[in-house]
Amino acid sequence: MKGKARIILFQCQYCLASSADQDWVEQELPDNIKLIKVPCSGRISPLFIMNAFQKGADGVMVSGCMPEKCHFINSNLGARRQLDEFRSFLIFLGLEPKRFKFLWMNIDERGVIQKEIAAFSAELKKLKPNKKFNTLKGEIIGQNYG
Repeated sequence: MKGKARIILFQCQYCLASSADQDWVEQELPDNIKLIKVPCSGRISPLFIMNAFQKGADGVMVSGCMPEKCHFINSNLGARRQLDEFRSFLIFLGLEPKRFKFLWMNIDERGVIQKEIAAFSAELKKLKPNKKFNTLKGEIIGQNYG
């Protein structure tokens, strides 16, 4: 893939406790990554993921709290099950599995999100740009990649 992969990051608002990590995500996130903060990873509809791919995202990452640390008790477990099933559906449709990642974030860890995003970006760079579902015109959830 030439250039940088276009990534959508859905992030639970509670999964980054470190102010340095949160500041990095909110202020220093590279331009090719669009942050969508949600109250809980359990609130992410699979249609949000499909919409991101349809509008040209090369990869989608969902970061949620560790199972035992969910602010909403166990909503993240439901999200994980639902998004795992949806991943299987996307693979059935022909999407490469490496384009979608669900990440448990331990609120006690520091500096993990940067490493995970870098590793995900590197994996996506090995793939061709996503053309499989790129069927909708317009912005990828509030950001125009032109």
